[in-house]
Amino acid sequence: MNEPARTPPSDGRRRGGVSQRRASSRRRAQTLSVEVLDIEGLEVTVTRKTVKNMYLRIKPPDGRIEITAPQKLSRAAIARFVHSRRDWIESQRRSVVNAEERSPLKQPWSEERKREAKRILNERISRMLLYWVPIVGKIPTDISLRRMSTRWGSCTPATGRIRINLELAFLPEAYLEYVLVHELTHLWERGHGVGFQRRMTQYLPEWKRLRRELNQLV
Repeated sequence: MNEPARTPPSDGRRRGGVSQRRASSRRRAQTLSVEVLDIEGLEVTVTRKTVKNMYLRIKPPDGRIEITAPQKLSRAAIARFVHSRRDWIESQRRSVVNAEERSPLKQPWSEERKREAKRILNERISRMLLYWVPIVGKIPTDISLRRMSTRWGSCTPATGRIRINLELAFLPEAYLEYVLVHELTHLWERGHGVGFQRRMTQYLPEWKRLRRELNQLV
């Protein structure tokens, strides 16, 4: 979650974000220094870049506070900005932490839940493979189902083995489909470079949106 320090929203900008052109400009900004400040008992990481405005972000999973600031902006000015946004900061930190605690990956598991997840996934994956293997042109040697704390799926291209997170059984099928296609594509492309992205866009045009939504659950 982020909030610009100034310049009110206009037609090209939305609250809590920036327009595409501004986003491209910020990606090109050069990092000059990074420091951690204690401001009114809050730990704030300040990254100074070649930018004109100051930006505030509350980052998951622990609600850490990050500020991007122009090179010559004083610490006092940054402190005043944090003070003026204190209520917003506290509210967003609570939202981030609460969302993390509600994440599917944090839910308790029983043996019954595991059995149910495997039943659901085996049925769905069998059906999806019939559709996707001819399209992707690769077939895995083995698909195992397990709980994973930081990944939705993984692949070992050298052996053709794919692993799928049991949590996907209880999420919309579109996410399981994305993860399965993602891992099948790794049987062609080991990394996430241009070749991988080109194939994913060809197979599943909405893959970046699905990836973004899934990553918000981790």
